[in-house]
Amino acid sequence: MPAFEPRPGQRRMAAAAAHVLETGGVLLAEAGTGTGKTLAYLVPAILSGQRVLISTGTKNLQDQIFYKDLPDLRHALGVDFRATYMKGRGNYLCLHRFATRRAEAAASLLPLAERSVLDQLAAWAEQTETGDRAEIEDLPDN
Repeated sequence: MPAFEPRPGQRRMAAAAAHVLETGGVLLAEAGTGTGKTLAYLVPAILSGQRVLISTGTKNLQDQIFYKDLPDLRHALGVDFRATYMKGRGNYLCLHRFATRRAEAAASLLPLAERSVLDQLAAWAEQTETGDRAEIEDLPDN
């Protein structure tokens, strides 16, 4: 990983994470933003070869880990591993609700602007592989 310099606190946390992965138990660690916590737990988790669940506080961190950190570590460590990305169901297109709204639109029960949004969603729904609403910019929450 270019320009990577581990920090002392990061090394200590990584050692503690590795110890917990080897012996069992719980690790509770706290550090400020940008201190390297993510790599401090990812590296020992990957090297352990164990199945590990990581829960993040934000979707942005989840995206960073899955799309940036894990590929970088796969390359840097030379270790092959599997990773899965999970979000709550509210993050995905509900096909039942979508079909209901489309039926309402077909019956002209919805305003023209909403029908236009549904048409855009229909085009997206045909090509998306995941149904993850985050793929669509400016999508209203409901």
